[in-house]
Amino acid sequence: MTDPDSLNTFAIRVLLEPNTPEADIRRAISALYYGLFHLLAAAGSDFFATGGPALKNQIARAFAHTTMQKACKRYVNDPRKPFKQALEALAPIPPDQRLASIADAFLKLQEARHEADYDLSAHITIKFGREMSRIAAQAARDFAAVRSLPETTVFLAALLLDDRWTRRG
Repeated sequence: MTDPDSLNTFAIRVLLEPNTPEADIRRAISALYYGLFHLLAAAGSDFFATGGPALKNQIARAFAHTTMQKACKRYVNDPRKPFKQALEALAPIPPDQRLASIADAFLKLQEARHEADYDLSAHITIKFGREMSRIAAQAARDFAAVRSLPETTVFLAALLLDDRWTRRG
């Protein structure tokens, strides 16, 4: 599994260099997104797997970018609506607002990564890269603060199972 801290350290180092070439800024933005992606996938696999590193890695690989994007959009819009039953069973209070902030950061970083990796006509500035770095750092701090909350378990499950949870039946 990729280490989120090493991705973030790489990105920060690149974004703090003077006269950073745009290609390096693009790579740093991509690394910031993947840092958050792997942080959430690792936390989810830690929660769902107690069978050792091989099973944890397999579960972490099951986290999909599009599924996570859909779940994050739901959390940003209304975290209680699509996951009401699970949230009420685990934590009968409104979910911590920081989960919606983490979801919003995931969406912003994913969009920035798509622009940095695929839109070669876009001019990616160091200022934009540093803003993405700030967003990624805040998301990591927020996640550290809420990691042990019951509603975070629901959030991690949603990131993995959104397509299955939102089916009717």
